[in-house]
Amino acid sequence: MQKKVAKAKNKKAPLKGASNVRKKESIFNYDEEVKNTKNKKKAKHSKNKTAKKIEDTEYFLDTRETPKISKKQLDKIKKKKKKESIKKAKEIKKQEIKEEKQRIKNRKRLNPKYIAKKQKTLKLVEIMFLILIVIIAILLFLLSPIFKITKIEVKGNEKISSDEIISLSKIVKDTNLFKISKKETISNIKENAYIQDVNINRKIFGTIEIEVKERIANFYIEFGGAYAYIDNNGYILEINTEKLVDKPKIVGYKTLEENINVGNKLVAEDIENISTVINILNVASNYGVREYISSVNIENNNNYILYLENEHKTVNLGDMTNIDIKMLYMQSIIEKEKDKSGTLNLDVDFRNKYPYASWL
Repeated sequence: MQKKVAKAKNKKAPLKGASNVRKKESIFNYDEEVKNTKNKKKAKHSKNKTAKKIEDTEYFLDTRETPKISKKQLDKIKKKKKKESIKKAKEIKKQEIKEEKQRIKNRKRLNPKYIAKKQKTLKLVEIMFLILIVIIAILLFLLSPIFKITKIEVKGNEKISSDEIISLSKIVKDTNLFKISKKETISNIKENAYIQDVNINRKIFGTIEIEVKERIANFYIEFGGAYAYIDNNGYILEINTEKLVDKPKIVGYKTLEENINVGNKLVAEDIENISTVINILNVASNYGVREYISSVNIENNNNYILYLENEHKTVNLGDMTNIDIKMLYMQSIIEKEKDKSGTLNLDVDFRNKYPYASWL
């Protein structure tokens, strides 16, 4: 039994020197593989180097003999490549800037303040749009045939006729109410010196109302055989060759005759003196002697002279000092000396002297 076992063991055991053979075969195969790998890398490197050389020198691969490129052509190729490179760099830079702007824009859009501002702007645009629509609607409404002028009314006029005022206004019927310029119409009507103030009112159903305030001729001055009628403010309202109204005449004025034209005013000194005359006449009315005064001489503002034409009397009034006492004396003397003519001197100091008369 022991012999059989030994034999069996001997069968399984490897032959002497067999392991060394296998080991040598393994080492040989490894060297071959390493060598093959190196050769492959070398071939690949050679191929890449060849391709690079072909790319750099631009060999013509379809011919056996590859002529070299001239320096001029090479410079041209290099310039072209440089331009392409610069162009590409610019495009990349441009793209980067565009992307950066987009990123900033996106950040703004996400910013609460930006969102609130944008919403406010949109709201404002909406409001402005609505206002524009409303304005257009109003304009269309106002320009409709409903507002055509069918009637012109004149109020407040006494001296100037309604037809003359309408003619001066240059308002034409069938014109739209809102096409009438108030400023221009008022200016047109005021061309008449009697018109002091004008108010234009637009009414429904195509009616225009012209309301005027007239000046009143309270005095007149005589020059060159004609009469110029003036109001309390010295405006020359009318010049006529006939005496039209029974108004006090102003004598001794300083205004030059060449400046006496309709629409003009008397000089400042005359206007100031007329203001004093108005006060004198008002006091005279209180004492019932206003109707006797036919003319007032304003040449000397320290001595206003009153002419009582119907009573054949002249009154040296002086200034406005003690005007009430002077009018009281004047009233008394006129009543007592009704049939006498001459001059009454009221320009005295009542503390020391009484008024006196010089009768003819």
